[in-house]
Amino acid sequence: MHWMYWLPGALLFTAPLALAQTPEAASPRSFTATLVSISKGGKESSVKKRLAVRGDMMHFRSGDEPMGILLDFFQGKVWMLIPQEKVAVESKLTRSLAFPLSLVLTDASGNPCGKAPALTCTREGEEPIAGRPAVKWRIAQSDKDKKTHTAMAWVDPKLGALVRYTSEQGEVMELRDLQEGPVDEALVQFPAGFIKLDEKNLHHDDAPEPTPKPKKKGSAPAKTP
Repeated sequence: MHWMYWLPGALLFTAPLALAQTPEAASPRSFTATLVSISKGGKESSVKKRLAVRGDMMHFRSGDEPMGILLDFFQGKVWMLIPQEKVAVESKLTRSLAFPLSLVLTDASGNPCGKAPALTCTREGEEPIAGRPAVKWRIAQSDKDKKTHTAMAWVDPKLGALVRYTSEQGEVMELRDLQEGPVDEALVQFPAGFIKLDEKNLHHDDAPEPTPKPKKKGSAPAKTP
């Protein structure tokens, strides 16, 4: 699912040491925010998207989704929660430009690429976003055709999270209404009573039937028992 459809002001810290701060330097990050999607033409999506973060866990909910998805940046897993069936469909969480939600929480160094081998992050200075100090990064990723795609990301060093992201197509993702502090425990924990199902083991009813192998010429007809 494309991320565009899914899936303030504060004291300025100008000292370089402040911008080097990581979430682990104080207490584990804990905040809620509204995620705003903006199209290339500048139109904001009307769908309300909310996220809650504690440590390396992030809960994301878009619109009227019953429960949304849960991302574990430490284990590298993401679960799509289906409350009607008490099921959590599990898949691998890989940092990628194709799934910007996978870049929202940074590692301890504040690098949005983390240890993803397919991504290259280059620090490009400091640029405040909505009155908060932020570090600007250029993210590059090569596809299977060896074509390089890029995006820009602004990381709030205090939160250890992206507060703004722009794709090379001009689409924008921003975190607004940031509220630091305790979050609802139920949002950032794997829901009790849910069964984990690996995405790879799911049967897709709309999957095409395999093409039968052609019979070899001259082969004897099958015997009827």
